[in-house]
Amino acid sequence: MKQSYFKNRLPILLTSLILVALTTMSSCKKSRTNNSVQQDNIVSIDANGKANGGHRFSKIDNSSFYIDDIKYTAQNGDLVVSGYDEGFFKGEAKLITQLNYDGRNMKVLAIDAGAFCDCKVLTSIVIPTGVTSIGDNAFFGCINLASVSIPNSVKTIGDKAFFFCPNIVTVSIPNSVTAIGNSAFNSCNRLTYLTISENETSIGGSAFLACGGLTYVKMKRKTPVAIDGLTF
Repeated sequence: MKQSYFKNRLPILLTSLILVALTTMSSCKKSRTNNSVQQDNIVSIDANGKANGGHRFSKIDNSSFYIDDIKYTAQNGDLVVSGYDEGFFKGEAKLITQLNYDGRNMKVLAIDAGAFCDCKVLTSIVIPTGVTSIGDNAFFGCINLASVSIPNSVKTIGDKAFFFCPNIVTVSIPNSVTAIGNSAFNSCNRLTYLTISENETSIGGSAFLACGGLTYVKMKRKTPVAIDGLTF
């Protein structure tokens, strides 16, 4: 009786499994597509000053603009992230990778000095691929910053770039980084896990001083870079 029941049900079971597999494959394809869109955030401004994709564009002067709630400034034909709109910004910093405006295609290449200094509402940031430097004091005193992603294009992290960001727990320094500035992560007292790139040639004084929660440090270089007595 049982054998007859399962024999009759077998075509139905096989059909169900095929439908589940196809649905899963379709879902995965959609996820990959969405991720690629998020990673490559290009904004274009039309002749009427309107931005594509529902973005908010506001011109400050001939060289500075707000895209949504982040300020960008043109330098040498490209852009640096130079600040934020205090009236709108809160939480996650969503950066663009390129701005097409007034006949110019400007890529975002740097986080400027002091761009988010003392920004108490910043909680997370994904720095886009293409950014090559994080300026001095860029995230100084961002006391609620808990998540930061540094891409494998950043070469330098400036002095006090993340000074006193007490809620950062994990930092992975990509292989592209060759220099970490003085006091770059000083007083990040919840920092627990740290990975330092294999191409690191310079770690500044007090770079990780007063990081009392630091329990795991991985140095990828076969010959560790020289540090002073106060680096950790």
